[in-house]
Amino acid sequence: MRIPARQAMERVEAVGGRLVDLTRRDPRGRGQVCPWDLVTTIGQESEDRAAAAWIIADEIMLARTDLDTEAYELWREATLADKKLVGKERDHVLLYAAPVFEANDRTGVTGYIGEWLWYLSTRDLLPEAGRSVEILDPPSSTVTDSGPDGLIIYRVPGSDLGFVFRLWEVKKFTGTAAKPADIIRGAWQQLNNNGGKYLGQMSWGGRQLAADTRTFVSSLARQWTYSLESCNGGVSLALNAADAPDTAFERSHTHFTTHTHAGALQGLVVAVDDLEDFADDVREYAWSAL
Repeated sequence: MRIPARQAMERVEAVGGRLVDLTRRDPRGRGQVCPWDLVTTIGQESEDRAAAAWIIADEIMLARTDLDTEAYELWREATLADKKLVGKERDHVLLYAAPVFEANDRTGVTGYIGEWLWYLSTRDLLPEAGRSVEILDPPSSTVTDSGPDGLIIYRVPGSDLGFVFRLWEVKKFTGTAAKPADIIRGAWQQLNNNGGKYLGQMSWGGRQLAADTRTFVSSLARQWTYSLESCNGGVSLALNAADAPDTAFERSHTHFTTHTHAGALQGLVVAVDDLEDFADDVREYAWSAL
């Protein structure tokens, strides 16, 4: 790890505390069926890169520990103090960190970080006029989950059902034999073929939801099956900054054909210098106390 966690955390606090404070978001393809945004790091300074990695590591551990605030505080205090947890304290925190980070699976961790890049780049956007975010959950607790990668539900007063949603497929590209366009095409095809199944896998029964929200989410799978205008698809691709495309998603509608209404498709590209190395940095922050 090039920069200690505490120094990275102090940089985070200095710039504003969020990933969006360390990135720039540019609209692209606004004249095509699938518009998209390009999110890039603002600078290449090692301190800013470390700050972004710390934000993601901290957010991951906060989400994974959930109501177990003692485990989160144990992890955070030890990491910032550059100390190792031992005994039962280590065993306690390991329960949350191990499922993702223990195997040090570079491919799996990079994909997982790609999901968090999508999530944090989406969560901290300014509110859109006429709608508000009703539900946006963090990525799943495993790196091999075959269910939905991302789902966001907006409350839209005056719309037919009072809400709309977008189901996201999140991928990574690390400079293999394929091209970014190939990964994007495959993601749309996967969403086209399996989107309804993903929605059918989601469980809502144990959640505390407003009555109208519960009514809406109870029909997500049905909405998808009937291609209602309340349901939409999205594809996000995390990649190396050197591979960021000038154009993208222009043929997405030929691969995602189940939904054809205006606004049904949305794309996102998140560009990070050396994505795999960046994911290694996130893992090192998350694992350094263990």
